Amino acid sequence: MLFCLLVSFAAATMAQGQVETTTNSKCGSQDCQAVMKLKKEFLEKNFTLKEEQKKPFWDAFDAYAKAEYAAFQKSRTVMNAAGIDHHVSADSIQYLSDKQIIVLYTTRLETRRALLEAETNFLNAISQCLTAQQVNEYYQLDRKFKRSAASHKKDAARKAAPTSKSQAPQKNMEAAPAKSVH
Repeated sequence: MLFCLLVSFAAATMAQGQVETTTNSKCGSQDCQAVMKLKKEFLEKNFTLKEEQKKPFWDAFDAYAKAEYAAFQKSRTVMNAAGIDHHVSADSIQYLSDKQIIVLYTTRLETRRALLEAETNFLNAISQCLTAQQVNEYYQLDRKFKRSAASHKKDAARKAAPTSKSQAPQKNMEAAPAKSVH
């Protein structure tokens, strides 16, 4: 689910010309595709395949990427139709209507189910063209890619945050909670 969560990282990475890192979350069309492109470039650089393995592996990888993208787009569509911001925070859920809360959690479960099915299909496909050691190597690289992206995103957020208390914005303790969307 990290795929588009780190979309801002992908944009920064592309701007800096770094292809080594990035990862998954909730997709926005252009951003998701950019992240998958960076991930593919990372794998092409770091994952060695025999010539006869390349086509079936990349076909499976592309099918997996499309299925993952479709799952996130469907989630976004359902949530938009229900009037739910796809970036809803845990603290804001209490301000949703009862129906929106059920739609939110149902959509999250359906998205996870679709992602699990896509990953299962991917594993089955690559198991047919790669050795077990190569399958393991792929998943090791995938984790490395995600950790690197998450680390980069944390560093970017830390750099963007104010460095001293005098620069930090003051919280208004009497601020009203977000409006309910009943």
